[in-house]
Amino acid sequence: MTQVNYAAMSDQELKQYCLTHRDDEAVFHAYMDRRNARPKKTLIAAGELDHLPFVEQQPIISERMTAHFNVPIPKKNPELG
Repeated sequence: MTQVNYAAMSDQELKQYCLTHRDDEAVFHAYMDRRNARPKKTLIAAGELDHLPFVEQQPIISERMTAHFNVPIPKKNPELG
């Protein structure tokens, strides 16, 4: 059996290899080790919104989530209440 050099793979290549070789525990651990080594992204720091009323917190949270996940947060429909 040939040894695979996971370290030589890009993040995308390693992810794809992991998805196509789901029974390979070594690639899964290599992928998770690489993911866990990345710096964590904080959308909202602890206590950042504590001083704001809820109605002012919601737009900030929506904006950060939209920017981070690149998915628009639906607006509340005033007709539905």
